[in-house]
Amino acid sequence: MRRFEVKLRRTDLLILILLVNLVYAGEINFTASVDRTTVGLGEPFELTVTVSGVNISRVPKPQLPELAEFDNLGVSQSQSTSISIINGRVQQQTAISFVYTLVPRKLGELTIGPCRMVYDNTEYTTEPIRITVVKSKTRSQPRTQPQSRFPPGPFDLFEEPEPEPAGADDVFLAASADRTSVYQGEQVTVTWTIYTAQELARLNLKETPALTGFWADDIYQAQELRYEQRTVRGRAYYAAVLRKTALFPTQSGELRVGPMKLEGQIVTGGFFFGRAKPFSVASEQLKITVKPLPESGKPASFTGGVGSFEVSASLSSDRSTGGEPVTLTITVNGTGNLGLITAPALPSVPGLKILTPETKDNFSYAGGRLSGSRRFVYPVLPTADGRYRIPEIELGFFDPKSGSYYVKKTPALEFVASDVPAKSGPVETASPGLRVIGSDIRHIRDRLVRSRGWEQAAGLAVILYPLGFLLLIAGVILGRHQRRLQLDTGYARRSRAFRQARQRLKMAKRALRENRMNEFYGLVRQAVLGFIGDRFNIEAGALTTAELQTELGRFGVDAGLVTELLDTLNLCEIARFSPGAVTCDPPQLLIKAEQLLSRFQTAGGR
Repeated sequence: MRRFEVKLRRTDLLILILLVNLVYAGEINFTASVDRTTVGLGEPFELTVTVSGVNISRVPKPQLPELAEFDNLGVSQSQSTSISIINGRVQQQTAISFVYTLVPRKLGELTIGPCRMVYDNTEYTTEPIRITVVKSKTRSQPRTQPQSRFPPGPFDLFEEPEPEPAGADDVFLAASADRTSVYQGEQVTVTWTIYTAQELARLNLKETPALTGFWADDIYQAQELRYEQRTVRGRAYYAAVLRKTALFPTQSGELRVGPMKLEGQIVTGGFFFGRAKPFSVASEQLKITVKPLPESGKPASFTGGVGSFEVSASLSSDRSTGGEPVTLTITVNGTGNLGLITAPALPSVPGLKILTPETKDNFSYAGGRLSGSRRFVYPVLPTADGRYRIPEIELGFFDPKSGSYYVKKTPALEFVASDVPAKSGPVETASPGLRVIGSDIRHIRDRLVRSRGWEQAAGLAVILYPLGFLLLIAGVILGRHQRRLQLDTGYARRSRAFRQARQRLKMAKRALRENRMNEFYGLVRQAVLGFIGDRFNIEAGALTTAELQTELGRFGVDAGLVTELLDTLNLCEIARFSPGAVTCDPPQLLIKAEQLLSRFQTAGGR
């Protein structure tokens, strides 16, 4: 009989044993550790309590043991989410750490008792930790590794060193732009692609790229990694696109697209299972040269459109009865920076009140370019009977291909208003002894006769006089409000902020009901971020996380509220970019977004 010998590495055996144990283990791993076990009297050290597992959410704060021999200086919390990729599918692993800063109050051997936590009706506890407290301060020592519960075995002779980090040639992250010189408002498409020679695991997005000075809209975000073979620098790689984003510069000059940062593991072959090498990669920073739009030839009707567009206009009806409003819709169709086009200025039409428009968008990407329509919907109120004509409306645009401006016009529109309620005003006198009221004519005696009717009329006048005065004040206030909406952009943005945010959340609810999750997270993020921009009159979508935090701090917004906002925006971003990378309850996210809108309504100095 032939004899076969198999040599096992210790790591392969341990992995096999761990996998067998995991069949019976729960989903939660609850541990406690310290950054050192020997500290000086009065010297702070860190106790870290970590909860990790798959698909965990809303983890309660751990219950600490009695710490009579320590001073507790406070706690901080951090969360990391990693992505395990199995057969191209993204799976989530989450670790939540509670870091307590403790200071020993006496010398000798001290013990930190077990920490406890109840999760899903199951109680978890950690092992006690012994701390040695000495008189003099100590240097930080490496965290001790837990001793194995298994006795030494024959495979200890074959112990292997920890795996070395993966080399730069094994995996890298590249960012590319389809063009590096554009006009302000012209689209630049940036693509982030990961290249690897081996299988990847535990992929974790550490930092999203900074996009200061751009209005950004995602064209594609990977929900699972789809690899294709490519040869780079003479070596074969598997490449997968992570993200493709359309960027529209909102200012001229040298703008930069910040790096995207990822970390994870490369899995190499083993006898039973692969070995994991950690890696951390970052894409290179991209520089985009943005040319300013020329001042020469710029039409007065230019509203920011850069691209190829057509315009149209329509009325909801050619007739208005009883003062009912009609709706004027101006539509811009085409390809370009539709999201940056503002409402055109409308000519004044005597007898008509044209109110502030509502903006409705229908965007898509054809051939990687933003196209679709933006509609401006104006309520139009007639104030008297008659035939009204809304003249041609002009919109100016810039064509980046020719480097020149062009103008588009809408056709003139007409409608008829009838039975419009007349305004109250002074009564006309037709002739001595006659008073005209509507179509009724009645004689008035030249001599005043005191009667009960006269007394009733006098009483009514006493009541109506203050009411008319109040109506006059209300009209003045409303007029000032309308004029300020036209002249003060910040005031107009603040006035519409809450209404537009609620409309976007309503669209998000519809997307959630129809299971369009990527659109749902995008709409929630747009609702919250757009509200912040309008509320404080800032371009929130063009700011990095740090810049947005600084701006809101400048307005006096509470730091805790800002942190909640950034966490919510980050959750939406990761949920769109890597749906399996975070645990998110969509209905709870909607509630959180509505709460943020309400709290930011009164936050800050404006």
